[in-house]
Amino acid sequence: MILSNANHARPPRPRGEMNDAGIVSPSLRGLHGQLVESIGMSIAAGEFAAGEQISPESLAETFEVSRSVVREVLKVLEAKGMIGARPRTGTRVRPQTWWNLLDPDVIRWRSTGPDSARQFEELLGVRGAIEPLAARNATAAATPVDIQALAESLLAMSDAVTTQDWLAFTEADVVFHRALLRASGSLVVAQLADPIEAALRVRHKLQLVPTVLSPEVVVSHEAILDAILRHDGAQAELASRQIVDVAGAEVMASLMSAAVERESDGQQVESGGAS
Repeated sequence: MILSNANHARPPRPRGEMNDAGIVSPSLRGLHGQLVESIGMSIAAGEFAAGEQISPESLAETFEVSRSVVREVLKVLEAKGMIGARPRTGTRVRPQTWWNLLDPDVIRWRSTGPDSARQFEELLGVRGAIEPLAARNATAAATPVDIQALAESLLAMSDAVTTQDWLAFTEADVVFHRALLRASGSLVVAQLADPIEAALRVRHKLQLVPTVLSPEVVVSHEAILDAILRHDGAQAELASRQIVDVAGAEVMASLMSAAVERESDGQQVESGGAS
């Protein structure tokens, strides 16, 4: 990407480049979406400081697209709070406090950048505050449709554990947790399913998961459904909190291990060690 200030010019990401997690939101496919993905990831990666100006003209030239395409792309990023346009000052990168940090795309972009540890820690905090409460409320509010969705996702989860298929497990896990939030009976809580789904998917794509899928993960999720069926709010809340706590420990341990490995690799390079 090229900024209006030549002293801060940086090479753009290749058009259509996949992000580090290897995933792009379905809403960001095509030329328009690829450009949103590229610029959004660059901002989230900290390549541009808050307050830096972005030149639409330079973007159009760099990515070989029309200015109208660039304007539409910048509108998307502005809607996510990542940039802002004002008369006389132009389009500038906004501080993270302005960003829509629960937007699934913003979550993905932050998760693959230098803020990944903080990102996951924050999302785990949200899950820890919301999901156990949702599980408790579901013991009184869950409908037969909710129960069926939870039960079917558990079956899919169990099949994935049997075949050690992490992708299938992630899909089933997403369905389970979306159904759980919906079963709370709260429309506000149900709307938090999108950021939680984004976190679950990024966790899988970044391989912040155990090497082996254990049957215990199915048992822990079954405990929530059992408690809901028994209308035991306290047990449902406890079972949900245990899942969030275990997931949090796994993610943070994986991030710490990756950080240690990167540091070790860096020291080897500096000392001329073997690759």
